Amino acid sequence: MKNLYAIILVLLFHISYSQFKIKSISPTVDQKDAFNVQVIETLGYFLGTQDSKFWLESDFKRFKEPYYELIGIESGRLEVNFYQPSLMEIIPTDETDKRIIKVAYIGYNIETKSNLIKAIYNIIAVKKDNKIFLSKYIDYAAKDWQIKKVNNITYYISPLKNYNIQEVEKQKTDIKLLSEFFETEKFPIFYYSTVSPEEVFKLKGFDYHPMMYLDQSGGFAENYNIIISGNNSEYYTHEIVHLYTSKLFPKIDPYFDEGIATFFGGSGKFDYQWQKNKLKKFLTENPEFDVLKHLDIYERLYFEKETPIPYIVSAVFCEMILSKFSTKDLFSVFKNGTSAKEGFQIFNLYENNINTELRKFLKI
Repeated sequence: MKNLYAIILVLLFHISYSQFKIKSISPTVDQKDAFNVQVIETLGYFLGTQDSKFWLESDFKRFKEPYYELIGIESGRLEVNFYQPSLMEIIPTDETDKRIIKVAYIGYNIETKSNLIKAIYNIIAVKKDNKIFLSKYIDYAAKDWQIKKVNNITYYISPLKNYNIQEVEKQKTDIKLLSEFFETEKFPIFYYSTVSPEEVFKLKGFDYHPMMYLDQSGGFAENYNIIISGNNSEYYTHEIVHLYTSKLFPKIDPYFDEGIATFFGGSGKFDYQWQKNKLKKFLTENPEFDVLKHLDIYERLYFEKETPIPYIVSAVFCEMILSKFSTKDLFSVFKNGTSAKEGFQIFNLYENNINTELRKFLKI
């Protein structure tokens, strides 16, 4: 019987320990501080389980999936759990009940005998009812930003940029157009306006992420009507279209989702007409280009550095379809989550004519 109890205790200890997931803790972290001890315990069990009970409940009302950036972050090309979390720092803030946690995801390559870092991520630790809860970094990062409310948009303006009223008016016009096109009422939008993708990732909580230096413009449409723009602009119709499609057509295929967003909002710093002219030039210079071989909308196939070819091709197809069929027909494809290839066939575009029809529409 004693042996049985011993086995049970060992198993319980193993289960408990296996759920605690911090690979290492920096010596700069004061592990004698009572607040820090609670933070380490909560963080370790959250990282091991990703259980929402360790997260601040109000975050789910603001962001729906407040820690989605951490889901799958440990995966790498070498193995699924290659990058393991290490606690770098616990930093006091000017609020006694809050501290900043810095977590680095680091992997060790046995062949090269080197450490590889994937990301450094900030989380806010909040003390509430003598317990520690984790919280998304964005509200803390933007707490001193300028706030402007215009119609249905609340703008949060980075201190690194100037508020542009002309762009705000242009955005109002586009939102009116989008609401008419999608036949739906306007809804609240929370727009974080930053100067660059680097600042976007910092606002999202990353001190380092490999994507933050990849492009000079860009941003995200997030759950619960949030836009984070790195375009140094109060105008970002492309991402706002994604807010409409995510509400109305949650199953929409990414190919069509990016296409309709590009049709209305262009891509990068340039509008759709500018990008469409670049596509004409690309197709003229590349007569063998085959649409059906490039249906991965996220393929990094750029022309002259500013024109993402799959995005623009998809946008042109959306325009083609709207010129020959009804919005109801296109919305049906969006609603059903129809793939690009199946969608083309619905609109009489097949392997033997799709490239010809594209060039014909563009008058090449």
